[in-house]
Amino acid sequence: MTIAENWGDMVDETEFGFPAPKEVIEGDLKKVVSFEERDEKMMKITRHYKLSKVKVPRAVADRKKWKKFGDCSKDAPGINPAHSMVGDPVFLTLATKKDQQEKKEDDMADKVSKIKASGQGMVVCRICKGAHWTKQCPYKDTLGAALDVREEEANATKMPTRAPGTYVPPAIRKGDSRDDTQSRQRDENPTIRVSNLAEETSDKDLQDLFKPFGALSRIYLAKDKNTGISKGFAYITYNRRESAEKALKQLHRYRYGHLILQVEWAKPSGS
Repeated sequence: MTIAENWGDMVDETEFGFPAPKEVIEGDLKKVVSFEERDEKMMKITRHYKLSKVKVPRAVADRKKWKKFGDCSKDAPGINPAHSMVGDPVFLTLATKKDQQEKKEDDMADKVSKIKASGQGMVVCRICKGAHWTKQCPYKDTLGAALDVREEEANATKMPTRAPGTYVPPAIRKGDSRDDTQSRQRDENPTIRVSNLAEETSDKDLQDLFKPFGALSRIYLAKDKNTGISKGFAYITYNRRESAEKALKQLHRYRYGHLILQVEWAKPSGS
């Protein structure tokens, strides 16, 4: 009487457990026959592949030529499905800066069209006068910085506004001839402009730096409206022109902290 052998006994007696996979290539088709354990049974798996040539980077091509090691040392070239699995290909599409800019422009065009349709009027950029919001202006990093500097310089020489009903000295009343005289005197005051200041510079620092050269009439340090940090330039007004000339001569290209100061005569208002 012949007793059929159990496949588990056959596995124990073989060296590798399962029969080695077999590959059959016919033209651009490849058939792979392998054996796997499923539900405590040995199953014969047949897979069919379509061969194709794909250009890959040189590093990938060189890596495929590496000699296999370990349990795969005796495998044929390629992937052995008995212990390796290939996942689904994942294609990653990266958006370029140009695509992002075009998307922003399209969104902006939609917003402008909605405003036109609602009849609320057009949006005008404060920097380039274009039909978009100022915070979305493409020139805010270049023209915007220059605009902020011009506004700060204008505020430095602008007279403070008074509430209605408050007392106004005769010398600065509208229509008074002395108004023009005082304006000319203000422009002729010895004022110097210092730039390349550090962000942590304060009014007290400027006073300590410029007061040794003479009596100071006014100090204006340009600061950011939101953060209060110095914008890097200031105006110093002396009572005597000789004091301003001495400060300009001594402090121009003077190393203050980790920066080199730039000191020059301030331009008259309106120029």
